[in-house]
Amino acid sequence: MEGFKEFYDQVDYSDQQIVSLYNQYPDKKISEIAQTVGKSIGEIYRILHNYNVTPNRQKTNHHHVVNFSNFGYSVPQIAELTGYTERNVRYILSKLKMERNNE
Repeated sequence: MEGFKEFYDQVDYSDQQIVSLYNQYPDKKISEIAQTVGKSIGEIYRILHNYNVTPNRQKTNHHHVVNFSNFGYSVPQIAELTGYTERNVRYILSKLKMERNNE
């Protein structure tokens, strides 16, 4: 009976819930999301791709966010120009500020 209870209690995340998780928690790594939802990292990337969500947690374009911010663009404007969500833009800028304060 214990095996059935574990099976019954297991949450089955929909693709939309996974995309929502990804967007709501920009500091959460793909591997952490995969572990949380019980899917492989590759499956998470496939789901994001199917919903036209570009995995953008790599620092490859973060310099654009910083440059636009330095030129006085607002968070919504930066989000529009870079394709990041407003939440992710705020996260990038706050992380940079924390890094500068720790130096």
